[in-house]
Amino acid sequence: MHWIVAGLIAGVGAFFADYVMWGKVFTGPEMRAFGTMPPTPAEQKKLMAANMPKAALLALAFGVVLAWFYHQLKAGLWAKGGGPLAGMEFATMLWLCTIALSTLGSGVWYDKVRPLLKATFWSWLVRLNVAGFIVGLLVK
Repeated sequence: MHWIVAGLIAGVGAFFADYVMWGKVFTGPEMRAFGTMPPTPAEQKKLMAANMPKAALLALAFGVVLAWFYHQLKAGLWAKGGGPLAGMEFATMLWLCTIALSTLGSGVWYDKVRPLLKATFWSWLVRLNVAGFIVGLLVK
C-alpha cells in the first residue's frame, strides 16, 4: 500500500487512540486544574464538538508525516523487513527522543503541571504505537 494512504489510515487510528486517552482515561480531578475538564457534562460536550475537527486534521497530518519518515528510514531499523513490530520500534524511538525526554525534563522544573506532563507522556506513547503499528502493517 502507498505510504500516503497508510499514513491517512494511521492518522485515523491515532485520532481514536487520542480520543480514548483524553476522553476516557485522563478524566480525573487532577486534570481539572489544567482546563481539560469543564465543570459540567454539557460544557464537556461543547468543548469536544469544537475540538474534534481540529484534532482529526492534526491526526491525519501526523499519520502522513509518520508514514513518510517510516518509509524513508525503515531499512535502518532493528526489526528488518518492515511489519507492525518495525513500525512500533520506529514510533517508540521517535517518542523516546522527543516526547519522553521533553516531558520528563519539564517535570523536573514544573511541579504543578506534573500530572498533565504524565498524561501527555503516556498518551503520546499510545498514539505513536497505534500509528506505528498501522504504518508498519500497511507500508511494504
